[in-house]
Amino acid sequence: MTIRHILELETISFLFLTAVLSSLFVWQSNRNLQEWFYASLPYVTSNKTETVITPVANRVAKIDTASQISPDGVKLLTMKKTHNTDGTFSYVFTTSDGSGTNEKQIYTKKVTEPESMAVPFNAWSPDDKYVFIQKNGNNALVFKATGEEIAGGELYFDVEEAFVQKGIKNRIDKVTGWASPTLVIVNTVTPEDEKGPSYWFEVPSKAIIPLASQF
Repeated sequence: MTIRHILELETISFLFLTAVLSSLFVWQSNRNLQEWFYASLPYVTSNKTETVITPVANRVAKIDTASQISPDGVKLLTMKKTHNTDGTFSYVFTTSDGSGTNEKQIYTKKVTEPESMAVPFNAWSPDDKYVFIQKNGNNALVFKATGEEIAGGELYFDVEEAFVQKGIKNRIDKVTGWASPTLVIVNTVTPEDEKGPSYWFEVPSKAIIPLASQF
């Protein structure tokens, strides 16, 4: 082998060895860099679950209003019925002057179906002293228009309750209106569901007077 061949072989071997050493150096450098990089960054773990809150529009309670003016136009009976979110109904009854001034609250009640209340067209007594509201379609509650005690410490009279207390077997069919400033007309049905007699319910004595015919 000539000197030239020997030099070429040594040169090739040197270059190969240099390449191997360079590769090892680069690999080791990258490994150290990765270890340093990951060690430098904070490692954060979390098992927290995000809660997404979806805004819900507030439900606005529906309010129904009804009113009845007295025959002479001097007084006004007003009912406000609020439809509550729990399915119940809140009633507020007030009396006032015909223009809506001097308002006085006479009755409030929260009920569930099928119980109901209403303002009848003939609610006012002829002298505007008394007023009645309809309960469950047939019964009536009688009040003093000022909201004061009507008699005997009672704020109102329940007509159906008065019939039961008097031992009257006929059931109230409808309270139709006023026969005089102190007499409320009550139609009835018999226990056999036949047409019964009419009665006068007297205020403030709570007397019940049977009539010969039905109004």
